[in-house]
Amino acid sequence: MRIFIITMDEPIETHQFIRYILHRKGSQVVGLAVTEGGRLSIGKNRSRAAYLLSLFLIMGPGYFLANAFTALRFAALKKAHILGLAADPSIRSFAAQLGIPTWRIKTPNSRSFREELQRLGVDVVINQSQNILKKALLDIPRIGVINRHNALLPRNRGRLTPFWALYKGERESGVSIHFVTEGIDAGPVIVQKKFDIAPNETFRSLVRKNYEIAPLAMVEALEKLESGAEGFLPNRDEEATYNSVPTLRDAWRFRARMIRRWLSPGYNQL
Repeated sequence: MRIFIITMDEPIETHQFIRYILHRKGSQVVGLAVTEGGRLSIGKNRSRAAYLLSLFLIMGPGYFLANAFTALRFAALKKAHILGLAADPSIRSFAAQLGIPTWRIKTPNSRSFREELQRLGVDVVINQSQNILKKALLDIPRIGVINRHNALLPRNRGRLTPFWALYKGERESGVSIHFVTEGIDAGPVIVQKKFDIAPNETFRSLVRKNYEIAPLAMVEALEKLESGAEGFLPNRDEEATYNSVPTLRDAWRFRARMIRRWLSPGYNQL
């Protein structure tokens, strides 16, 4: 099976996820493309400063600062590499070391990139970028385009799903590997893994649970597709819930709730 990966150069969670896939399926990966933008790409009508403040409230100071340090260190290493002072920390460099051709692209929807995919004759495209893929690209791979989503689809389509699962007080969450369609997180689910949300769950611990099982679920999905197995789970629009980027008000309410929980007798943080 010929696999192509579209991703973002994000060192906090995405790099490890992609590295695992390359370790397990590298002999079948015929290319990897890194797009512009990242998790802070939230649209033209939203304030990035407000979003960062929302993330600070949602994550808490320790987790937010740890992630900020990782991102800043990664950016510094990339600049040092340009100056010849450090090894390239990018996921493109890691893939190239495995002999996998790489691209840096502005958008995967461009005609030139679509022509590259057609030339490669790919069976499956894994999309881990923030781009909304258009039908012209979705129609290229023989089997389809697939995505990792940190929620139990059809519930919690959209952005920052671990936050919304906690905000809504849900008792379980998980990871869905699904086909990408023109709808948002709307394609049939190939593999779904569930876990309980603990009473003392935090945003950090829930994200950690997601990314512990996400690469395993993705490899399982690839093997299922390669074997020709079917029996995909429905992802019905009428059962779906959808979440947008949290507002500052959402984040304040969540932080206040977390503080009250921390102050309650007998609370033990994960």
